[in-house]
Amino acid sequence: MSLSDIIVLNVGGTRFETSRATLVSQPDSMLAKMFDPDSPLVPAKPKDDAYFLDRDPETFKVILSFLRSGQISKSCHNISDLLLHEAQFFQLPGLEAKIQEIQAKNVSGQDILNKLSQIVTKIDALEENRVSVLEQRKLMTEFREWMQEDLKNFQYLVRIADDIFTSRRRI
Repeated sequence: MSLSDIIVLNVGGTRFETSRATLVSQPDSMLAKMFDPDSPLVPAKPKDDAYFLDRDPETFKVILSFLRSGQISKSCHNISDLLLHEAQFFQLPGLEAKIQEIQAKNVSGQDILNKLSQIVTKIDALEENRVSVLEQRKLMTEFREWMQEDLKNFQYLVRIADDIFTSRRRI
């Protein structure tokens, strides 16, 4: 048995092929303990040349990708609690941390509307008090910084806010 061995896994009925090196890349993980040639914990004997893991294949695909690259693909950023649970099950604290970081950055539509409403209310208050253009620009800078945290999703909203701000200043 060597690290270059190809291991075939049947995860919830889906076949995965990977190297032993990938499976042991996180030394404290359950998978490393199962497939490390020096570990006393060995997986069950393979059936039809595949080790069976009774887990969700969709989340395992993300886990295997993480083991290969140490990253989570941008296409997987719609992270579910199930993936976090599976990362905990497989004892992958690095993956857990990345999932929690992504979850913390995900902003709901309601959060966006609430923030936008707060900013519009501030702009209205500034205009009613005839606050300087400098103060209005300061507020818009704050708004832009908030929106640009995830530029791809909010770029169009920044343009709309700029248009609204510009049209209100002309009135």
